[in-house]
Amino acid sequence: MFVLTGCVHQCRNTSKHLEAPKISNRKTNSHNHHSIQLRLPKKMEQALQPEVSAEWSLDPTTHSFSSNPSPTLTFSLTNHSDQPITIYNEYLVPSRLLAEGSFTIFDLTADTEVHQLKTRFCDFVPPTNVHVPLRESMFHTLYPGTPVFFIATFGISKSPPRPSLPHQPLRPRGVHGLEIGHEYILRPGQGWGWVRWWEYGEKEEVINPPTGKLDGRTVAYKHSKAPHPGFQINIGTLPAIKFKCVE
Repeated sequence: MFVLTGCVHQCRNTSKHLEAPKISNRKTNSHNHHSIQLRLPKKMEQALQPEVSAEWSLDPTTHSFSSNPSPTLTFSLTNHSDQPITIYNEYLVPSRLLAEGSFTIFDLTADTEVHQLKTRFCDFVPPTNVHVPLRESMFHTLYPGTPVFFIATFGISKSPPRPSLPHQPLRPRGVHGLEIGHEYILRPGQGWGWVRWWEYGEKEEVINPPTGKLDGRTVAYKHSKAPHPGFQINIGTLPAIKFKCVE
């Protein structure tokens, strides 16, 4: 919401260009000055949302079970707006996305999709008498044109074991549980990339506004009180990544 404060005659010429703004007048002193509050129409507010793109990479793309640790999955976000924004990054952590099975892995050698080990995260709202701390580590400032990187191990552990025996099948996660000598392709999948909570400005000023420090419960669970409508990062442009597993 945008707030404009001043004399009525100063705003009369500009407010008519907005689509049916909601105006509330409140006397502020004896000179008949008013506080005018203008709420932009939903379409205009959505047009002002930031544009953020994503990139990702896997290193190395040849994994050796006998000599190398698990590959590293790197995910980056770049803000294409003209000012910094701070996001509450609860759903874009690559380790969580990997655990949830948000990415797809296709076995090119066997010509079949890999059925991955998936973990379901349940975010239950704590009782009202339980203090919810503000998770400051989840806030990240995206400066214009400067990528912010998030890194995760592409597997269950840094050093995944060799593939299991045929009679002991292992549900894969990352390279953990994949087959020696097989080539794979990693794709971004669907259903993720949503930024629910964000605000203009740098991290410190966002979490410590003039009205007082942000409330952990409000940020984490009271979604309707987010400062702006959320926005979707376009993950459809992320390229597929080919990789293979060797002895």
